[in-house]
Amino acid sequence: MQSDSPWDDITPESELKDATLMDGVPESIPISAGFSTMQNGAMLSGMAEMPPGQMIFLGPPSSAPKVVGILCVLWGVFGFGSSGLNLLGVVGNQTSQPLLLAVYLGGLAVGIATVVGGVMLVSYQRRGVQLLFGAILVSSVLNGLELTMMDEIYDQMLEDGDLTQEEYDVISASSGLVAGIGMFIVALCGGMCALIAAIPLMVSNNGLDKSSLFG
Repeated sequence: MQSDSPWDDITPESELKDATLMDGVPESIPISAGFSTMQNGAMLSGMAEMPPGQMIFLGPPSSAPKVVGILCVLWGVFGFGSSGLNLLGVVGNQTSQPLLLAVYLGGLAVGIATVVGGVMLVSYQRRGVQLLFGAILVSSVLNGLELTMMDEIYDQMLEDGDLTQEEYDVISASSGLVAGIGMFIVALCGGMCALIAAIPLMVSNNGLDKSSLFG
């Protein structure tokens, strides 16, 4: 006996889900067909974007080389003037110490080198740092030579009447201690100056070029 129930035409829920899943499955495309499409002149359109966290922002170069360069120019001018005055004093007194004359002439050269190195740093030239290192080294050597000549300088001052015998005896008694303290100060000042001159090399994005004094 055939059933006339109105619920007989309703499709079961499980069959509806299976049909829906079957209809929603996209048609697969073979890989060879994709390469064939690209070879036939198909172009991929879109906009390439950097993944998050990978963007690089390039700002203006650091101003540290300019600041250090200006300070070095000022220091070089001061050193040049100081060595020039000392040289005039030596020439005026007609000293018999040619080494002292050479020390002050070297001081003039160091002052000029310091000014030139500062100007190079203002122009973001890496060789300016190298020139400043050389000027600092030569200046430290010259100052050390001058300290070793203090006894001769005191003898000359005694002969010229700039020192009395009592003052000369007091200075001579402590000349070794003075020379040792002077050497320490010279080394300390040289290290501090070298550290200041090296600041542009330690700053990120310093903007220095690839120039060098050694080729």
